[in-house]
Amino acid sequence: MNTKTDILVSLVIPCYNESNRLHILKQGIEEFWAQWSATAEIIVVDDGSKDDTSVQIQQQLSNVHFIQLPENQGKGGALRAGVLVAKGKYILTVDADMATHPLELKRWLQQFPSQQFPNEILIGSRKHPKSEIDVKQHRKWAGQLFNLWVKILTPIRFSDTQCGFKLYPAAIAKLLFQDLQIRGWAHDIELLYKAAYLKIPVRAMPIRWQHVDDEKIDVLSDGIKMAKEITLMSYRYHLQPQGKRHLKLLQQEFVERSKV
Repeated sequence: MNTKTDILVSLVIPCYNESNRLHILKQGIEEFWAQWSATAEIIVVDDGSKDDTSVQIQQQLSNVHFIQLPENQGKGGALRAGVLVAKGKYILTVDADMATHPLELKRWLQQFPSQQFPNEILIGSRKHPKSEIDVKQHRKWAGQLFNLWVKILTPIRFSDTQCGFKLYPAAIAKLLFQDLQIRGWAHDIELLYKAAYLKIPVRAMPIRWQHVDDEKIDVLSDGIKMAKEITLMSYRYHLQPQGKRHLKLLQQEFVERSKV
């Protein structure tokens, strides 16, 4: 599944009510452009923010492709909008708070002898033994409970599925995102579930991750909502004829695209 493009990587960054933290995003983008030597594009998606995030992005951020969604869709929906227009050979999803800096991609690239990314999905893992993280204890416990639930209901066996720093071969990203059903925080599970069904290799990678204040997710209420979404998704794909048919059609499309 190869795409012909001169752009090595597209960064897709979703934003929602980020006006107070936009200086962090601006600094991260400037540092990325200053130190990244290969070709790239940056796509910033405003997910229907209710503050002046959209105005601030257009005033403060340069060398980015800006997408403004008319209403809030959720993190998965915002990422989908960016992924579907991305032109890079690979697509990197990055959180707007820069908890993991986009230049972490350089460290990843250096870990492969060929100095090229493999045809796999690479996911940042805060549980990787080589990761360097600064995380609040309550987030750590909530993440462990959520990932236990994921392992019970799905074939996904990774210890950290929710880190926003993920790299996809572009053709694979577009296939997985195109019919994304879960548009909120739990979208990662749907993507990894489909990848497991299609037998697409997924590799957990070490990252440096720094907690940033003013977090957008509520551990309790959003955690319960995510658990419900995963439960419904598992039921749909395991037991409902329509869900099983959807996976089979996805598999057929994957096989056809692999021939190109």
